[in-house]
Amino acid sequence: MTEATTTAMTAARIEGAGEPLWKPFAAALFALAACTRPSYLGATLPHPCTAHDVEGCLGWMVERDLSEAELDLYDDGALRAYVQGVADRLARVSGLAHAPRVVIADRDGTYATSGSRIVIGRSTIERLDSEAELAGVVAHELAHIEGHHAVVSLFGPPPDDDWLLLRRDAEAVADERAVALLERAGYTPGAMARALRAVLDTEDDEHPLRADRIARARVIAGNRPGFEGRAELLAHLEHMVIGRDPRLGHRIGDRWVIAALGLALELGPDDVVREANHLLVLRRARATLAAYAIGAPWARELASSLADRASDVRPLGRVTVGTVARPAARDDTPLGKLARAIRNTLPQPAVGTRVAILERPRGALVIELGGHALPELGLRDATPEELAAAEPTRIVIEHAWRAGTVARALACQGRLLDRPERRVAAGDPIKCADRAAASRELSLDPVPAGPVATAGSARRN
Repeated sequence: MTEATTTAMTAARIEGAGEPLWKPFAAALFALAACTRPSYLGATLPHPCTAHDVEGCLGWMVERDLSEAELDLYDDGALRAYVQGVADRLARVSGLAHAPRVVIADRDGTYATSGSRIVIGRSTIERLDSEAELAGVVAHELAHIEGHHAVVSLFGPPPDDDWLLLRRDAEAVADERAVALLERAGYTPGAMARALRAVLDTEDDEHPLRADRIARARVIAGNRPGFEGRAELLAHLEHMVIGRDPRLGHRIGDRWVIAALGLALELGPDDVVREANHLLVLRRARATLAAYAIGAPWARELASSLADRASDVRPLGRVTVGTVARPAARDDTPLGKLARAIRNTLPQPAVGTRVAILERPRGALVIELGGHALPELGLRDATPEELAAAEPTRIVIEHAWRAGTVARALACQGRLLDRPERRVAAGDPIKCADRAAASRELSLDPVPAGPVATAGSARRN
């Protein structure tokens, strides 16, 4: 049987019947830039990567990972511009020469990266009640950039007790600095404590205790006044996705729909199905499969590196089948080590895994193939009805009919996202969901993946 025949059969089954720390990095980066048309995830390296700006280059790489590998960049230009405006306002009263670039990610958590980037999770934004609270979150990360804490985390020593103590100290300093930046920028300094209360829900070794952080921020801020901007924030949040965005993978009846790729996979009555965020684990007959969406540039890199690789163009797109190979040569230059660390965080199969990669116009579907036989998957184009059913829940803004608590304001019946005990005046904006299922969606916890879903398979959240 020829390689082309094997690939065609596999494709048919898929479709179914139908600073000092920076200096060592600079030399490696500049050597890379001297290559012919150097690129990263399909894009030519930008000016910072060719102009001795190591931090700027790393920041660009992080952002490109979000958009072109993980499909985790939240695509709302107006909202990003609004949050960027808050960062610009804070940067003008900080010690930074330029405002950091803000990007919104479709994942939990908010952090500062090398390259003067602030990545703010969409789920963080949806928990906040005013522009001042949003400014508190941004100011905390801006303080990390002022102190070059992201660089220390990336290139510092391995974690130990002393390192963790330094990390906790850095977080406490960033909280205090954020309160000062809020006041200097004209925001209510007390919003920092409220922001911490809203977004912190777990404890870890790298941060001071949640209660201690909130109490200290409240004491430092006192009762000094400032701009709150609740109406301003809510006006920009209208139509924002809330909860888990199902478009990268969601079960609808007896189908798994990946609306972002325009695909649907039929599920049979004897299938054993497990879902973990956007990952599907499917046991069918004697085969076990894991499927997840990734960005097109990352898919092309993965496909080109497969051993025993074979490709075939099918009606759904190009299908490449092969085995994930161990890299032939290990790049142990500083930049090589950094690139390897970044790549290891991306969604990808483990070495030795047999995979099929289906490329689509807006991304690709990776299917990890386990077991002794490959069953028909029944992949097809999703119908308009399936795409509509996979639409995410979004925020809508309604207004209080009467003064009192939000719970008695006669708005958002069964769709309330605001705190029920909040007091409002008649006509004040209230944050609601566009459908009653939103409260359940917001409380969804990740489901642990099955054994086939290795650490490399699961998407980061």
